[in-house]
Amino acid sequence: AGVVARAAAARERARRQADDAPLTTRAMRDVAALEKTRVYDRCVLRVEFPDRACLTARFHPREPCSAAYAVVAAAVRPGLVFSLFAAPPRRDLPRDGTASLLDLGLVPAARVFISFAGGHSSSADVLSEASLRRMDCDAAEDAVPESLPVVPGGGCEAAGPLAAGGTGKKRGKPSWLKT
Repeated sequence: AGVVARAAAARERARRQADDAPLTTRAMRDVAALEKTRVYDRCVLRVEFPDRACLTARFHPREPCSAAYAVVAAAVRPGLVFSLFAAPPRRDLPRDGTASLLDLGLVPAARVFISFAGGHSSSADVLSEASLRRMDCDAAEDAVPESLPVVPGGGCEAAGPLAAGGTGKKRGKPSWLKT
């Protein structure tokens, strides 16, 4: 019951502060809102293909959404019809240049999905040859290095209590136990 009473008291205090606050104009409220917003110098969009392959690109937050479409169009085969959307809930991103990435709520970073008119499911079917070559080069650079060969005649040289065949635990009274 104490939690409910405290919540009601907090609501009442907030209502009184709102009533006692000075009247502000729309311009003053807009300036206050701008002061509270964080400023980002870049927007990272991760475009996810149906087979979970990703294309990552950086933009300025004020760039129009058409810039994202241009980057994706350069990465896919020419002539493919596609659309970009953000989810959940599904919001189709406009192709025209009226809305910026900031206006669409994609700043500072967002995951955007791509859908194709032909129902393509593999990124190998839709990516251009240059994009596929670039992905192969990136995959070769990110490959896991081979393991080092085992030193012949060696094994590992162990030190400490386990080397002598012990269990690694001290016997006796623990230091925290007071008697």
